[in-house]
Amino acid sequence: MPPGPRPAAIGRRGDGPLAERRTHVPAAATGRLGFLLVALADHLGRQAERPLAQIGLDGHDYTVLAILNADGPGTQNDIARLMHKAPTVIVAAVDQLERKGFVKRRRDPADRRRSRVDPTAAGLAALSAADALGDRSVAETLDGLDAAELASLHDTLRRGLRLDRSGDEG
Repeated sequence: MPPGPRPAAIGRRGDGPLAERRTHVPAAATGRLGFLLVALADHLGRQAERPLAQIGLDGHDYTVLAILNADGPGTQNDIARLMHKAPTVIVAAVDQLERKGFVKRRRDPADRRRSRVDPTAAGLAALSAADALGDRSVAETLDGLDAAELASLHDTLRRGLRLDRSGDEG
């Protein structure tokens, strides 16, 4: 019996910095979009760990800063809901970001029992650096796609992930 199809790989071919970080996907998964999306997300997350650490962030920190920047100052519960995490996980993440000087807490003027979380100038600078790392990582990982294909993929994913269709929050 001939051997089955070879596993696919996500990442740049050759000897560049991504060569050792390629993600091998079982042949059984290559025809299943969900598996490929998970493999891509997993690969990008692993690829980003070291560069994010060099700017004082991890994936959760990056997500919290991105949410605060895009969705505005929110409560820790707001952040937890948007990240689909337990509030205690977000409290720990915000504590860590606050120690690093990337966020600050302030009392909510509408309800003094709650704290709102604001990114600091240092936090926004770290977010900008993390965004640049993320853009570079995606470009390197998906280097077989041209700019128009990347823009189309981005648009397709944004449309496919719309949450307002059914009122479902994810």
